[in-house]
Amino acid sequence: MKEVAQLAPDGHKALLQKDYAELGKLMNRNYDLRRQMFGDDVLGSVNIKMVEVARSVGASSKFTGSGGAVVVLCPDGEAQVELLHKACQEAGVVVQPIKVAPSVLTEEELASLY
Repeated sequence: MKEVAQLAPDGHKALLQKDYAELGKLMNRNYDLRRQMFGDDVLGSVNIKMVEVARSVGASSKFTGSGGAVVVLCPDGEAQVELLHKACQEAGVVVQPIKVAPSVLTEEELASLY
């Protein structure tokens, strides 16, 4: 549980530093720990499938909450996003792209969050 708890501040730091490779590793670690703690029966085959489809194209993926959806990071750009769309379509998984809005916080406010 301590390792899971540490992922949040580490992820926050990776976001602020725009270290998307590290963020992806942390996302994957979060999912791996959750799967290890709760097991496949609790996570459910459909939820596991969504993560595995994303990972099959080299993307990072984790649950958004209790299941039913995952968040995916495609650090390799549009070509990887296209591969993800194709893999998801083949697997019967729906992709809903999101647009990340810029922060409304000032640089000083962001720095205070470390």
